[in-house]
Amino acid sequence: MKEVLISQFIDDELNLVEKKEFVINVKEDDLFFNETIEMIDSEMMIRKEMDKKTENFREVKYKKDGNLKKILLFAAMIMIGILFTIKSINFTKTEDGIIQAKSMDKKEYRFVIYEENVGNVELVGSFTNWEKVPLKRVGETNYWEVVIEIPKGEHRYAFIINGKTVADPTALMVEQDDFGHINSILEV
Repeated sequence: MKEVLISQFIDDELNLVEKKEFVINVKEDDLFFNETIEMIDSEMMIRKEMDKKTENFREVKYKKDGNLKKILLFAAMIMIGILFTIKSINFTKTEDGIIQAKSMDKKEYRFVIYEENVGNVELVGSFTNWEKVPLKRVGETNYWEVVIEIPKGEHRYAFIINGKTVADPTALMVEQDDFGHINSILEV
């Protein structure tokens, strides 16, 4: 709950009464204060990185003369691409007569995390509709794992360890979501 409140404070989603209450809570609770400072530092780092990435973009200006043919050609190529994409999707008719796309190709993927002194590890992600999937301890070790089928594509996920959301420490790519959590990114 505190993480959500911190995120709302950072994103300026609190009214003045809630902001005052937030500041009072931060002042009275050292752990809450430290967590708030860590999240603000993370937000500052992310915004700094985003500013670096966006400063290289430049504004594109279009000339009025001679570009209409190029724009129409580009639009035609986009339409052809869309038609090929639609054509390549396999559709099937259900027993009820409803036409729907066949399930996408899936791949089995093994999620593993090493955690000491924990009683419960779960996985949530875009491929589970953010529903919790329990991980099982591997023997007497501190490794936890689960193998699930995942549709091909880019997915976001995180582990929930004893109720706390944690990014995969082995993931190569991560991003902060709207709730202040850091999610790992997986390309299948």
